[in-house]
Amino acid sequence: MKKRINIAAIVDKMQTAVQHLASLCPRNRFFTLLLAVANSSLFTLHSSLFISCSSDNESSEAPTSQHEIPMSVSASAMLYEDGTETRSMTRRTSWTAPTGYYLYEALYDEAYENMPTLSKSNIDLFMTHDVAKNFTTPNPLEARLRYSPSATTTNLWKLVLPNNVEEDSVKQGSYYAYGFIPRDAADNAELTKLPTDGEHPTRTWSEGAELTIKGLKSVAVDPCIIIGAKHGFSPDYDGDYTDENGNSQYDDGTDTRTNRLRAGDFSFYLQRGTTTVEGQQVPKPNYLYFLFDHLYSALSISMRVNGDYHAIRHIKLKALYLRTKNTSGPTSEKTDVTITLRSNIEGTNPISDITYTPSADQTKSDSTVYKNSAGFPLTTNYSSFLGHFMPQGVTTLILTSVYDVYDTHGNLIRKDCKATNTMSINELFPGQEGVSRRGWQYHVNLTINPTYLYVLSEPDLNDPTIEIDN
Repeated sequence: MKKRINIAAIVDKMQTAVQHLASLCPRNRFFTLLLAVANSSLFTLHSSLFISCSSDNESSEAPTSQHEIPMSVSASAMLYEDGTETRSMTRRTSWTAPTGYYLYEALYDEAYENMPTLSKSNIDLFMTHDVAKNFTTPNPLEARLRYSPSATTTNLWKLVLPNNVEEDSVKQGSYYAYGFIPRDAADNAELTKLPTDGEHPTRTWSEGAELTIKGLKSVAVDPCIIIGAKHGFSPDYDGDYTDENGNSQYDDGTDTRTNRLRAGDFSFYLQRGTTTVEGQQVPKPNYLYFLFDHLYSALSISMRVNGDYHAIRHIKLKALYLRTKNTSGPTSEKTDVTITLRSNIEGTNPISDITYTPSADQTKSDSTVYKNSAGFPLTTNYSSFLGHFMPQGVTTLILTSVYDVYDTHGNLIRKDCKATNTMSINELFPGQEGVSRRGWQYHVNLTINPTYLYVLSEPDLNDPTIEIDN
């Protein structure tokens, strides 16, 4: 006889227990979260906890709605230099990025199997100002821009403030934006004004800044730095634009925008307060536009299976790991990166200097470029994956592939095979000065191909080697 489970009674007991815990720890937000979802399904409970635990800063409490400002964000970056790859980019909105830049969220997802879109990455944003009397917030104010999907609003981003900064203390006015993406690739960051000298006894944030990103992982997902920022009055128009009467909304088709988004200009205007839309008061909209530049080198990995081998064995790629070495040995596991940014009116790249300082021991293990526990089926056509690495004098790339081997009927023959390819930048990429360069993309083509000649029962049939095709 099957025993019935009284779900309502279980939920009631859970609520009672949670309420008791909350009364013991009234300031603990973990218990408050549990209390709020106790009447939901177990799936909702699990999802809420997962989202809560995935914060960039696990040591601090999760921000509440009082510490968030809704935003709309468009971010663009340059393609990596390599002189070989050209491809068209899909336009996601009617807004077009400045020449030479492409929407960050569309840079990779059409060409690479492993690159997340911008919605998966938090932007670490420092907001600064030069008019202290008009502001009550810290200067600089370090916040996060976090993507928050919603079916009811176009403000899909949230400016997440520190817990000690109330939303109302962030005033309307002109700011300067400095920062980087993705936030979770580093331990922390700090921003200072440019150093003073005889010619500049004092400094302002409008002139630029020095951003130090601390504990940046040696292999990470495309760390980029803000090199330009601007506001807009719609998701399709960046910069200021007015008609002959000074109206900021200009919708007759004539483009009279001024002060457009460009490299070297970090200023943007933040709107606060409310406006009336269809008879209701809603927060004034903020549309932010950013330009990014890459801090790392990139390795484009294209993999396929030899045609004859694919006819008798199938391969599922489960992981790609990358290590780097310089002339002294393995590179540091983490590095502090200091970037000097100088604003300009010409629209040129504001990065005047970058210093990489090792901040941890040498790399002891491989860093993950791609991971898929179910395995990604490789075919006779190339599938591409992209890794990014710190260009601190790197001369050697060590790529480890992990894959499963199946027969043509889908039966697992061998699990977690490993193949390691060691690649010298000087030998594999001649003419590249023998060391990696920031913002440069390197390509390597790999083919899984057994070395057996006649006897199909040789071990290599089920544990093939990976050959470099370059």
